[in-house]
Amino acid sequence: MAAKSPPPIVYITLGLLLLVGGGYYGVRSGYIRWPENFSLPQVQLPGLGGGSSSSAGSGSLTLSGGERSLFADSSPTTVAAVELLRQGNTAAAIPVLEMALQSNRNDPEARIFLNNARAQQQGDPLSIAVVVPISSNPDRAKETLRGVAQAQEDFARQGGLGGRLLRVVIADDGDNPEQAAAVAKALVEQPEILGVVGHNASDATIAAAAVYQAAGLGMISSTSTSTQISTLGNAIFRTVPSDQIAGTQLARYALNTLRLQRAAIFYNPNSAYSSSLRNAFATTLASEGGQITSEFDLSAADFNPQASLRMAVNQGAELAFLAPTASVASQALALARENELNEAPLTLLGGDVLFSFNTLQQGGAAVEGMVVAVPWHPEVPRNREFAQVAAQLWGGQVNWRTALAYDATRAFLQALSFRSPNRGAVLASLGDPSFLLSDGASGQVRFLPSGDRDAPNVLVRVVRGNRSGTGYDFVPLP
Repeated sequence: MAAKSPPPIVYITLGLLLLVGGGYYGVRSGYIRWPENFSLPQVQLPGLGGGSSSSAGSGSLTLSGGERSLFADSSPTTVAAVELLRQGNTAAAIPVLEMALQSNRNDPEARIFLNNARAQQQGDPLSIAVVVPISSNPDRAKETLRGVAQAQEDFARQGGLGGRLLRVVIADDGDNPEQAAAVAKALVEQPEILGVVGHNASDATIAAAAVYQAAGLGMISSTSTSTQISTLGNAIFRTVPSDQIAGTQLARYALNTLRLQRAAIFYNPNSAYSSSLRNAFATTLASEGGQITSEFDLSAADFNPQASLRMAVNQGAELAFLAPTASVASQALALARENELNEAPLTLLGGDVLFSFNTLQQGGAAVEGMVVAVPWHPEVPRNREFAQVAAQLWGGQVNWRTALAYDATRAFLQALSFRSPNRGAVLASLGDPSFLLSDGASGQVRFLPSGDRDAPNVLVRVVRGNRSGTGYDFVPLP
């Protein structure tokens, strides 16, 4: 049977967009800005949370279930579909979004909007939100959105819950704690939202958690690892293991496998994530026979890799523990490059921020041999099936943020299936000691009474290889 052709309005809208090309829209605050002389009707798409800003005077908030595009690099086809959704023309928007994905299947926003439109068309959708740092780190935001979109699509393929499909509202907090709290307030005011995947950065999660806790709205972070999150209440969960697990694993690896006892620590004391990883590593190392010889602030304006390394060596360090945030990862890599020049380089251990393409590309030989604790790796046997399916869907290898966002979304969907779908029932299901997601992207998902993930990290080493295209790869330790 021949495929249906999109309705004429689709071609008209696309033609207008393509005619004016790049001059048609500009970028501002991480979303599409229409030109001043172009007027669009303020149309609410039914069931999509009342538009792009909350009702609490927070018009600057960036929220969307399909009525606006949030990424500066959205394709003209996606922008055309968004305009159709703004007009309430869901039937016309669906084939346009399908066209957008044919051109770029790696676009998670277009896939979420397409799944939302289908859910809306089906009627009475179940709703959750996902909060990501679009305005500060769009690539990292897309990594998380891919996991949410894939779980959303799997759910639809399986028929949903009694025929009800999943709708996802995307929100941007820029990894900013103040903005995160404002986003959380906007989301709790939308009663149809039954859970929130996010936030990304630990500081943002901590700022938003009090809002969700007070409202009884469940939050599952797939990326925030600070140990402080374990104490924030019974509405706060995560699919990523805490820094306590990562720091402990790395400290014991240093003591028991490397037989090294004296460590210098390089971290960002202004970050809840970096500080908690530092604390977990230092406490375990010191309590089990090791010693912290010195500590250095990677975020300091006068941080000097060469001088800091010289001081660490002079004070007897045998290894350097690197716990940077994304904002100071370049300083950590500069230190690694200085270390490579030493006659007797320090052994390097690192936190999950260093588990990135940038580390391999910019670090190169300087990070060869470094061991990093990471939440997920595609070569671990329990993860291979998801990694293969995801690669086929997205056209390339996904990373841990995608896998653990997939698990967070799946956890919500499973919780929704246990009882009547409402916020209280979701919390009761997630907090039930018997709760188990048996087939997640990262294996089984269980939550401890603290809301933490009951699972270890994976230790990986940087070795020479060709998979990443940099000449180096992260490979799990045996």
